[in-house]
Amino acid sequence: MTKKTRGKKARKNSAIFRKKSFRHYIRALFLALIVTVIVFAGSKYFLKDQIPCANSRSCKSDLSLKVENGAIGIFAGRRILPPEINLASENTKFSVLGTNTPNPQKHIYVDLASQILYAYDGSNKFMQTFISSGRWNRTPVGNFNIWTKLRSTRMSGGSGNDAYDLPNVPYVMFYYRDFGLHGAYWHNNFGYTMSHGCINMRPIDAGALFEWAEAPSNSQKGTAVSICNQFIEPSTCIQENPINP
Repeated sequence: MTKKTRGKKARKNSAIFRKKSFRHYIRALFLALIVTVIVFAGSKYFLKDQIPCANSRSCKSDLSLKVENGAIGIFAGRRILPPEINLASENTKFSVLGTNTPNPQKHIYVDLASQILYAYDGSNKFMQTFISSGRWNRTPVGNFNIWTKLRSTRMSGGSGNDAYDLPNVPYVMFYYRDFGLHGAYWHNNFGYTMSHGCINMRPIDAGALFEWAEAPSNSQKGTAVSICNQFIEPSTCIQENPINP
């Protein structure tokens, strides 16, 4: 083989190699792009729903009626004696099923920006009051319905200095997993974030809302609850990245 022939063959092989390398590069780049899109989309889908429980010890259990008079509670390192609850002496109007006639026009809105709760019956405002939403865990934004009402239960969770164990939590209305609206006897700092994800209310306000709101009955859903980044009366709920229950 002459030197000229060898040079021509080498150039031909080099061109073929460059062509194959270019195709491999394009193929690898295309596959990398596809994997990136899949991972990004998948992470948004799966991570979107990974919201920590409001009460880490009771996310999948213990969401039941509990009255523990005399039990000692713990919050922010302090021991607290909760108020006693006497179910037998209370008026039967505090029914876990709400009123006898479900009202689909009832709607509860929580404005996380102003830390204010609004309750509307159609166009009529029933309540407006300061609340405390999530400080240690975020309160999920979205549209929900009350799925159960408990006159009293125990809530516990957190760790270290943030650990809490609270018996006789009053007027609890769970609307998403173990996130709920309820009275809080362990602080009086309403209007500022103070919870692990739930909506804390003054016990007197929580009691009035508990009587007014409805849990599901037959085919009727419980009272609607919208958690808003910002709420503009009477019905504009601005939500950023709301979750779908």
